[in-house]
Amino acid sequence: MEIRIGAIGDEGVGELTALLQWLRAERQLSGLVQPAFRTAGPEDLSGGVLDAVIVAVGSGGVGVVLAQSLTAWLKSRRPAVKFTITSPEGVTEHLETAEAEVAAPLIEAMLRRAGSGRE
Repeated sequence: MEIRIGAIGDEGVGELTALLQWLRAERQLSGLVQPAFRTAGPEDLSGGVLDAVIVAVGSGGVGVVLAQSLTAWLKSRRPAVKFTITSPEGVTEHLETAEAEVAAPLIEAMLRRAGSGRE
């Protein structure tokens, strides 16, 4: 199962990079966090642009660690950046940095739905 975290707007790419580094530094998420790139457009200078951070979740409390770590990271951010969180079933929710307290319940609900096999 995977949770996909994306950003909305141009300023979101830098924030996604910071989130990727934050989650990779989380010992319990080691090896479970991967970047997803989209093909660069004509205005982009690189071969690809960070599009999302993907976290493999499953048993063992990884979802709880992700929820707690994401909440802490959102609380540490100053800019008002909008993110999307997509569940394993493809359901997308929107979240802003100012709504840090919503992140954990949102992820936990997504994982419960995925675990029960229904939306």
